[in-house]
Amino acid sequence: MTLNKIDDTFIAQTNDTIFHVFSEDFVQEELREKEYKLDGKIENVISIDSDNIKLKDAQDTANLTSININTEYKKLNDKFEQEKSDELNLKAGINKQLGDYKKLSFPSLLESFVENPNELLGKFKDILKDLDALKSIPAEPLYPIKASILNGNELNLVELEAVVSKITSASSVAASIKNKIDAHHSFFEIGIKIIENKHSAECPFCEQDLTNPEPKSVVDAYIQYFNDAEEKHKSELRQHYSILNVFSKEIEKLDNDLMRQRSRFDDLKLYLTSQKYIDLENHEDPLYALSETISKLKLVVENKASNLTVSNNFSDQKFLERLQDLNTIIEENNIKVINLNKAIEKSDDERKLLQRNACSAFEREFATSNWDSIENLRTLQKASSDAIASLQQLEKSSPSKEARSRVAETFELLLRDFFGDKYVFDKDGFVLKHKDREMDRGPHRTLSDGEKTAIAFCYFIACSHRKVTANSDYANLYFVFDDPVTSMSYDFVFSIAQTLKNMSISKLGEISINPNFIDGNKYIRPRLLILTHSSYFFNISLTNRVVKGEAAFTLFPDMDVHKMAKTNKYIAPFQEQLKHVQQVANGAEPNYSTGNAIRSVLEAVGRFCCPDKSESLTIFIQHLAGEENISLKSVMINSLCHGTYYDETPPPNDISLACKETITVVDRYAKGQLNILL
Repeated sequence: MTLNKIDDTFIAQTNDTIFHVFSEDFVQEELREKEYKLDGKIENVISIDSDNIKLKDAQDTANLTSININTEYKKLNDKFEQEKSDELNLKAGINKQLGDYKKLSFPSLLESFVENPNELLGKFKDILKDLDALKSIPAEPLYPIKASILNGNELNLVELEAVVSKITSASSVAASIKNKIDAHHSFFEIGIKIIENKHSAECPFCEQDLTNPEPKSVVDAYIQYFNDAEEKHKSELRQHYSILNVFSKEIEKLDNDLMRQRSRFDDLKLYLTSQKYIDLENHEDPLYALSETISKLKLVVENKASNLTVSNNFSDQKFLERLQDLNTIIEENNIKVINLNKAIEKSDDERKLLQRNACSAFEREFATSNWDSIENLRTLQKASSDAIASLQQLEKSSPSKEARSRVAETFELLLRDFFGDKYVFDKDGFVLKHKDREMDRGPHRTLSDGEKTAIAFCYFIACSHRKVTANSDYANLYFVFDDPVTSMSYDFVFSIAQTLKNMSISKLGEISINPNFIDGNKYIRPRLLILTHSSYFFNISLTNRVVKGEAAFTLFPDMDVHKMAKTNKYIAPFQEQLKHVQQVANGAEPNYSTGNAIRSVLEAVGRFCCPDKSESLTIFIQHLAGEENISLKSVMINSLCHGTYYDETPPPNDISLACKETITVVDRYAKGQLNILL
């Protein structure tokens, strides 16, 4: 609007301006005539204008990437399923009902391999060979058998050492007889026992009559020799030598058994993957060492038998140690043999293990060989995810296409700010309720005049969505409020002023009363024209910057015309009252208006800055004392503002103290009001 003072003309350029006027007519038509039963028949649809193009582009992008993903995904998925069947089912002979086979899928592959599994734990072709080998296990396999450990208990090394160390004098029997007996010891020993046991008169050697002196003397020499210590000593040596011989033969037999065990083990283990890299421990070295020990012991015995008159040095040649080494290896190998035999007997378990490994190897190798395609698919999925996120953001930020839902949302928001949970709005039924119940007497009989005006104000702002047909129309809204505080209590005066000050509309049509949203870009304050006859509301709006100071005017009659004056020619009661309270607090004399000024200032600060704590002045003062530790003489303040007898008037010091306390409250909640007085 352009005003020309010279030629007394004005030009109003409305362009595409959409005026939305809050007046008595609006309240009468929309609410009173309908007994405050809101009409939910709101049929206008809001188009999204330029944002619709962005939304369409986002939808097209999302659809295109989705098509590309589906094509690429299907190609890889079909290839995976085909190769899975060919390699695992046909080649590896894996039953399709095997759990690991059924779990294999292209989606699970994508989840399992975020990076290229270049290092393979086991190659599929090797596992396939192992499965083939498993199939060729003989029906009656030649199992390796357990080998027996050597028991060295018969070889008494302590006795052997004693026999070897013992010195025995030579027998007096002729050497020729000794040699003959030593050559055929068993023959002569048996013959002597026959003579001694049967008392035969015949020589058991030559069948001559033993009464004959010549054969008898020879036999007597034999008997003498066997009774001498030399023969007994040699007999002991022969016994130990015989034990050593037996042990040598056991070692030889054991060697053959162990060689046979190894041969069978090595042949059979090749059929099983879990066993084919297991080897039996080498037995040759400890067995050879033990055999050498026995040979040396036999040599000691032979040397002793050739000369009983000399004490021979004895050494066990580490017999027990080497025997233990060999037996340890035998026991370890026997355990491996048992495990192999069990594995062969349970080759079905081995087969299942190989099949599970084959499934894992197939999955890894498919991922590696098709990694470029998988990466391309993931790139497409990322692009699709970004496109969908962008689309969702646009859809979320776009206004509702149905104005009815937007009206309901805004009305609900404002009701909550004005009434808390006292009055709520049923958006579906489009019904105003008292808490969660409908008003039995109807809203027009239940609501007070002030509540009706506040509800009309909230509904008016919500109805701005009914005025637009396109998203861009919100920027063209022009609100006109024609006396919005008729029949208002103080609570609603401050709530309306605060709503007008903090209200903003986003470019997408979202109405907010959060002052933090106002940024001049996404959320902007709508254009407002506020008309009021209430000097109190005018004062509240001006001092709390609901409108800019330079945009506030007063309209007053002058003769037969009305004129407008800027607010610098208008005395704002709040500012004058605050200035007076500050002067008294600083030492000026109080007067009859001081009490009312104190009350007005406290009520204004409480209701605008702490509306939830200022249902009454007394409640606000209680809040200050309890939570802010600011003590006010509320009784005195109430008495001052309502008048009193002259002789009951509080002393000036008390009034000055009340002013100081009031200034403390203003400094705490509305410091800017003090700054503008400077």
